[in-house]
Amino acid sequence: MDLRKTAFPGIAAAAATIMLAAVPASAASTAYNTRTSYLTASPAVGMATSCTARSIALSSGSYDWRLQIGGNVSTARSIYLAAGTYSWKTCLQPQDGYYYMYDTVDKAGSESAAINTSFVLGQSGTYTWGAQLDPKF
Repeated sequence: MDLRKTAFPGIAAAAATIMLAAVPASAASTAYNTRTSYLTASPAVGMATSCTARSIALSSGSYDWRLQIGGNVSTARSIYLAAGTYSWKTCLQPQDGYYYMYDTVDKAGSESAAINTSFVLGQSGTYTWGAQLDPKF
């Protein structure tokens, strides 16, 4: 009788451990560095460059890095980032007929990483623009 009482708690604990191990880990959330502003469909060299910046703590791993204006999203750049706190800066620079956007992530003691692309807007209006880091883990 005493053997049965001590055996069942061990079996229940083993079953609970197996069940907990089967639960998938949740993925990290996509991080954004964005700004909302009025943009003209006819930008020109000489217009003011706009930037947005923040500090962000990132986990070690691979990320898909993209730039965006409204629903227009650049092709992803895959990048590996070590764990740590980064300075993240995104800038939008008007050119003749298009916008040049560039983004940097900087961690003290590490090499800076950058991505850039160009966007043409079909119409003037208020747009949310910036960058996103989408963890692939």
